[in-house]
Amino acid sequence: MTKTNKVLTSVSATVFALGMTGCGSGYEESSSLPPEPFDDRCNEYEWDNEEGVYQCDDDSSSYYRHYYHGGSFFGNKSSLKKDSSYKNYRNSSTFQSNTTPSKGFGSGSSYSGG
Repeated sequence: MTKTNKVLTSVSATVFALGMTGCGSGYEESSSLPPEPFDDRCNEYEWDNEEGVYQCDDDSSSYYRHYYHGGSFFGNKSSLKKDSSYKNYRNSSTFQSNTTPSKGFGSGSSYSGG
């Protein structure tokens, strides 16, 4: 094996390893979120880390930027936080938020559906 081939093999292996690390971490982040809502009133959702719910990100929907929880849309955080179902969810062990320190590649990033 020539010196050039050794260098190219080493560079290729490094690039491949870095690529796999990034792909694997992205999969873990996506798979830890609950599934996106399936509701015809909005076709695109974005995960809200602070509230632990999805938010409608479909600008053609009348529910654009509304929070979605338990099959209902809420126009703002205040109305979401007054909902008894959301209060129960927020105080439960199933509450998913990114407000706690996370670890690993890509921590602190936002998530979007689609």
